[in-house]
Amino acid sequence: MKKLIGVYTDDVKLMNGIDKMVEEKVPVEDVITPFVIEELFEKLHIHSNIQLLAFFYGVMALIGTFSGLYYTFVIDYPLNIGGKPNLSLVFVILLFVLMVLTVVVLTVLTFFHQERLYPMKKPPFEYPGMHTDKFVVVVPVDVKEKAESIFSETGAIDIKEIEVNE
Repeated sequence: MKKLIGVYTDDVKLMNGIDKMVEEKVPVEDVITPFVIEELFEKLHIHSNIQLLAFFYGVMALIGTFSGLYYTFVIDYPLNIGGKPNLSLVFVILLFVLMVLTVVVLTVLTFFHQERLYPMKKPPFEYPGMHTDKFVVVVPVDVKEKAESIFSETGAIDIKEIEVNE
């Protein structure tokens, strides 16, 4: 499948190009940047549920961890060590550590699933420097003339038609 890409070296020029594309109603399919640009999410109306899922994972991890620790320390194998109660403050530390571990692992796995990343997956296309210092905007080929004019107006260093593997 053919796509048109515009390559920028400056994030300000990239944002100007995105503004112009949104204004001209040119569909932007993807933007590849070496670092996160929060304004892109707002301008392209991209929303993520990862924060909500991470909260849900935290609540579930807290309930599951507390249930497991309570069962282990109070019901299954209670130990009377120096008259201390079975539910002690050590519980809090274990709850926190296991909750954070669970949330981090499940959130990363959710991100990989949402982005369809898995081991040995080939990228849809390659452009030298697209993960280090270049900003790449991908648009469909059917709006080629409009997109090329916007790319050249806003300072794209390279405009090219590529074959994308999906």
